[in-house]
This record gives sequence, C-alpha cells and structure tokens, in this order.
Amino acid sequence: MMLWLFQQTVLLSFVCGILLLGHSALQKHLGAHKTYSLWMLLPLILLSSLLINYLPGQFISVQSNQIAYYSIKAGKAIAQNESTWYSQTLITIWGIGFILMSLTLFLQGTYLKKLLRTAKKVDQLDSYLPTYSHPKVQSPMLVGIIAPKIVLPTDFLILNQLKQRSVIAHEQYHHKRRDLPCNLLAYGILAIFWFNPLFWLAYRRFRDDQELACDAEVTETLNTEEKIIYSKMLLAYSQQANHGLLHTHYGNKHILKERIMQMKTRQKGQSGLAVLGLTITLGLSSLFLNQQVLAGDDKGSDIHPVIRIEPAYPAAAVKANQNGFVVMQFDISSQGAVNNIKVIKSSPTAVFDASATEALKKWRYSESKMGVKGAMVQLDFVIEAPTSDIERIKVTSK
Repeated sequence: MMLWLFQQTVLLSFVCGILLLGHSALQKHLGAHKTYSLWMLLPLILLSSLLINYLPGQFISVQSNQIAYYSIKAGKAIAQNESTWYSQTLITIWGIGFILMSLTLFLQGTYLKKLLRTAKKVDQLDSYLPTYSHPKVQSPMLVGIIAPKIVLPTDFLILNQLKQRSVIAHEQYHHKRRDLPCNLLAYGILAIFWFNPLFWLAYRRFRDDQELACDAEVTETLNTEEKIIYSKMLLAYSQQANHGLLHTHYGNKHILKERIMQMKTRQKGQSGLAVLGLTITLGLSSLFLNQQVLAGDDKGSDIHPVIRIEPAYPAAAVKANQNGFVVMQFDISSQGAVNNIKVIKSSPTAVFDASATEALKKWRYSESKMGVKGAMVQLDFVIEAPTSDIERIKVTSK
C-alpha cells in the first residue's frame, strides 16, 4: 500500500507540477477547453496503475526460475518478520486523513440535501434542468450528480432575461460536460493523496480551469456588450460564493480577473475530435508512464520473504536421525501471500512434505507490482548442521 502511494505520488506530482507551472502557456496555446481536458491525465495514470497491479495476467507475468535454499534444524523454529512499526504508523496516519476527507464530503452532501428540501421551485426560467431558489444561496450553482438541479439566489428573478440566460447557460454547460462527477473523482484523488500539498494546489487549479472552460463556451457567441453584462454578473456573484465539493461555484473571486481577461481574447474552439484525440493521447501516456515506474521497481526483481515460519521437524524423523529435503513450487501474489503450493520433489518421499507445505502457507513476501509465478524453494532438513570448518559442496545429478 505505502509503496503504491509513494510511486503514484511521485509520478502524479511530476504531472501536476507541469500543469501548474505551464498553465499560462497551455491556456495561451491550447485554450481553456483543452487545458481543462489535460487534467484527465491524473485519473488515467491511476487507472493504468490499478490495471497493472490488479490484472497482472493481462499484461506480463513475472517468472522466477531461481530456487532458494533454507536449512531446517531439528527442534528449532524461527519466525522472521521485517515489518516495521513506522510503516504501520504511516498507514494509520494516512487512514485518519482519508477518513477526515471522506467525512467532510459526507457532511457537505448532507447539508446540500437539507438545503434542497427547503428550496423553492422556480418554473418561469428557460432551463431544461429543474431550477430552485433558496435564501442561503449567494451564487448560482449546479447540485446533484444523479438528479441535477440548478439552485439560485432568491433575487435572481429580478435580473433581465439576458443575464438570466447567461447564468443558466453556464450551469447547464457544467451538466452537459458532466463536471459534477469529475469533481467527485478529483476530490477522491485528493482524499487519497491528501498528504501532498501539490495535490491541493492542483485541485484548486482544476476547479478554476473548469470555470474558465465554461466561460469560454458561454461567451463564444456573445458580442462585446453581452460580454460586459456577463462580466458584471461574475463580479456580482463572486463576492460571497463558497467553494463547494459537490456543487459548482459560478462566482469565484480568486480568479475573477483571470475570467474577465479571458473574455477579451478569442478562445480556440472546442473540437470534439481534438478532445477525443487528446484523451487517447493522455491514456497512452499514462500507461507508458506507469510501465516505466513498474520497470524501475526494484522489488519486482528482488522479492524476499518478510515473514518466514520454519517448519516443525517431524518427531519420527528426529528419532530416526533422518535428514532430507523438500522442493516446492508456488506463486506469490502482489500483496506477498503464498498460494498454489506444489511439492515437486522430496527425499525421503512424504516424510517432510506435510510439515514443509504447512509452514510455506504462512510465509509472507515483500509487496511487488506483479507478484511471482512459479517461484521455487528447497527446504533442507538436517538433524545437526556441520561445523564451520567442514567444506560443504552441493552435488546434483546434472
């Protein structure tokens, strides 16, 4: 878990850094729509990572032809556990942060449900989405992922039709583009990587780019006078607007100047084919980046036991002063669990098999990206280990 978090936070931090530092240049050359689309790279990277981690059979299987040798002494059991207290502490701290982030999202969802129950239906507006008004709402917003609604301030109806249409068009475009599910996904990523300050900056920039893209869409066909009216609406609703996790925020005083300045420049059109091509490019890039991380993962090639339970020496073999060995083949999951154990060879036959198999079931290996298929181990059962001054040479039939 911690290994995956570390790898992904490094990779995603690199991408976030590029998008944040190069934001001005991206807006200038790509326009608001395509710059906003670039944020899709983050969930695509995570998706490719999950596919590589949890569907390893669909990609490449790691094979291990090397055999490990362990010597078992009679009457001695050794448990090896390399788990460290600080790794458990870090996981606990991360879990607390994740729970707090989830609780914040739940509380806001509860608040919005309560607000909608007391909101008043508005029927005289030209909108294909249901519209409501509420005295506690200071800025127009889109609410509801499953059943979306537009919630407006109570003084919205005194505005002229042009002002009303511009605001309604803005919120409807949020719905058309499925921004609310995107916001939930973005917050989910933030909740996972809450410990990284760069992700908080990226989340804020993502939400701001979302509003800029909506502005570009709505004002594309407006004349100069209509753009001035639209700017005044932004100014009016930006003073008391709250930043919402589960709703859009039409007013945004933090980027008010940026939104107004954008209207003075001609935005590059949003081509559906161009956005589709950009999405495909981002998806391929995310797979490539995660494969590079996987290739550079040292633990993928150095998987070692972190918990090794030594088999019990059979009492009958001790009485008979009997030595022997067992060669076993098994698989290691990405979490380090041992399964699919098979006894390949043993001598004497069946004397040490049960003890060796029972112990191997309890072994745990270090976490890895792909796990291991066909790992092999030989357990040598010896009554008494030879002294250090005796040379040991392993002789095989080959």
